[in-house]
Amino acid sequence: MINVIGCEGLRNGEDLLGLLEYYEAILERDGLVTREGEIRSIKLGLIVDLLKTVDIPDKLKADLVLAIIDAWAMSSVASRQNEQELCAVRRSIETVRRCVLDLMDHPNSRASLQLDAAVMLSLPLMPSDLREGEVARIRDLLAQVMDFFAADTESEFWRGFQ
Repeated sequence: MINVIGCEGLRNGEDLLGLLEYYEAILERDGLVTREGEIRSIKLGLIVDLLKTVDIPDKLKADLVLAIIDAWAMSSVASRQNEQELCAVRRSIETVRRCVLDLMDHPNSRASLQLDAAVMLSLPLMPSDLREGEVARIRDLLAQVMDFFAADTESEFWRGFQ
């Protein structure tokens, strides 16, 4: 299929949908809600895989991925939060899926940027996922990503006047 969204690799809408289906299949396994460590690992895996699909400078992407992995707390605050974590991951998957499908149905010149922003805004990342003292560093890196998107949007705006 022609790459509707105008991306390569996982940026392809079908590939991203496949990634989301993979995580959905993992989340559907019986008894997962009782296995906190596995839920935490799956959530981290989804976050990292989604970040890999975002079109940002390689150094910023690597810094963000490594910082999240380094700061990741394998144990959440309370095991009763397992169901809430699973719901958050499922919501994230559904939000990204809706965006991909919408952009595949209605392609436009800004589709790639729209998808990147949707992925970033849909990450199921919460401050409680990170070790204490690491939240500020992750927030700073996330802010750099959003600043990159803003600069890209601004430069695209001004190109329209040339």
